[in-house]
Amino acid sequence: MRCGVYVRVSTDDQRDNGYSIDSQLRMIKEYCEKNDYSIVDVYNDAGHSGKDLMRPEMQRLLTDIKSKKIDKLIAIKVDRLTRNNYDGFWLLNYCEEHDVKIELILEPYDVSTANGEMIFGMNLVFGQRERKEIGARTKRAMEEMALEKIHPSKAPYGYVRNKNTGHLEIEPIESQVVKEIFELCKQGHSTRNIATIMHNNNACLKQGKWLSDRVYKILTNSIYIGIFEYGKYKRKPQDVLRVENYCEPIIDINTWNATRNVLVKNKHSNYGEHIHLFSGLVKCPLCGEIMSSSESFKYPNGKQKVYYHLRCKNWIVNTFLDNFYENILNSTGVL
Repeated sequence: MRCGVYVRVSTDDQRDNGYSIDSQLRMIKEYCEKNDYSIVDVYNDAGHSGKDLMRPEMQRLLTDIKSKKIDKLIAIKVDRLTRNNYDGFWLLNYCEEHDVKIELILEPYDVSTANGEMIFGMNLVFGQRERKEIGARTKRAMEEMALEKIHPSKAPYGYVRNKNTGHLEIEPIESQVVKEIFELCKQGHSTRNIATIMHNNNACLKQGKWLSDRVYKILTNSIYIGIFEYGKYKRKPQDVLRVENYCEPIIDINTWNATRNVLVKNKHSNYGEHIHLFSGLVKCPLCGEIMSSSESFKYPNGKQKVYYHLRCKNWIVNTFLDNFYENILNSTGVL
């Protein structure tokens, strides 16, 4: 019997439940040896949340299921596969369609029976509830840190995070670059022009390149006037936690207000005319951010041709993404 072994753990899972990757593999290998199962492949999504199926190894598993590479899918519990009710039943039906049986060694019930499917569904409900509780606890902890002005993540450009207090402190060299960026914007320069100027001047940058997206992110970050907006990129505007006097400002309020007007004025008049089919729906598999529509231009035979595509503002699209989405399309039968 050919088996595919799926293991997954997030930081919260390992802390709360103790199911490390090694312990999962040990239990599953003992189970397979006892039942004379042959392990064909191991799918390891260490560090990935179970909130959805958009995980690299899960996508590879779905492709292998479709290609008839395995006969059984082995995991220790259903919450290792997913913590989402809809995804759980979708995965169960997907496996049934391709004659693959799911076996959960710590939840020994037959999912092919009515009673087994009922228990499977109940465990999915408990798993989703636990995921939401973990998320709520994490959210409360991060908000408390923000209210105490303890920065919960990497310091933004222009600041450093004090290792003892966790508070943000101004970084002398980078803060001067921030001031220059705001001053150039105030003078009417576009984000692309500013990025070019920063690149030509070899402005301090520890990693990456000076691109218009990076400049825009600096110009729209209220941290530079001492206001921290926790959840700005992932929450609805009314749910964003706004903490004033969070740190020492680099930019004065008059400069900030002046650059708001310039940013609106410089906004491309044709921005948003092309609506990408998957805009706002596709998430980056590496960082989880919503991917936005973009366009590029080529000139075959001297004529302009526009190419529309999706990209993540945090990551450079590479071969990994090409393979990742190809696997998704293959698994869903699009290709």
